[in-house]
Amino acid sequence: ESAMAKYYASHIGMKTTDMAITIHGMLGLTKAYPVERFMRDEKLMEIGEGTSEIQKIVIAREILGK
Repeated sequence: ESAMAKYYASHIGMKTTDMAITIHGMLGLTKAYPVERFMRDEKLMEIGEGTSEIQKIVIAREILGK
């Protein structure tokens, strides 16, 4: 269950920060707005908690009972 929560939180976080950068346009990539930092932080969170691919493998093993 924790793998599912980590994957979901990471996935939604990346979608949200990507949308925020899209809304801000080019300024979203500059340090003038905190959106740029959010994207960096979210990417590190995704890597630090185990990559999405690893989380998917863990989830599949839980579902398949292996």
